[in-house]
Amino acid sequence: IYHLLLILFFFPLSVQAQKDWIPFSADEGISFKVDAPAALERSSQTIKTAVGELVAHSYAHQGTEEDQNYLYLINCIRYPEDTFPRDSTALITDFLDNAVQTAAERVGGSVVYSSNLEKDNGKLFRIKYNDGTAVIKGKSYIRGDVFIVVQVFTVQNKSLNDEMNYFLDSFRVVSE
Repeated sequence: IYHLLLILFFFPLSVQAQKDWIPFSADEGISFKVDAPAALERSSQTIKTAVGELVAHSYAHQGTEEDQNYLYLINCIRYPEDTFPRDSTALITDFLDNAVQTAAERVGGSVVYSSNLEKDNGKLFRIKYNDGTAVIKGKSYIRGDVFIVVQVFTVQNKSLNDEMNYFLDSFRVVSE
């Protein structure tokens, strides 16, 4: 009965924290919805790539030191039409694998795990960096010709928190 009381005591706290979150939607690059702890700030930049100049749209919320997670981030990049043919699953898988590895290298970290999201045709991944004291958990997808990365950044000792998963799991593409 002691364990049941602990579960009943702590469960409402995590549910209440997520009830205070707000729905956020965007319509640039691709239409999506996500639940976030606060409004996400939008920014865009043009990046030069092997396939030409692309516009990267970013949506972010920076947490405080007391928060479970210090950054919630979504990046969307539209590639030229037919860059990712729907029947080219090997190309998409290779692209997503390389994207996860590149993300780890950019922060001087390493990939802890990367697994396929069969239902969503994407990747679930976890990266550790800063000598293992910081963590990125994320999901990446290709929808049409749009590359999407949804990420949460936190410190290692807070990395098993419900808010991280809630943000990642609430993301959904509305239209391509």
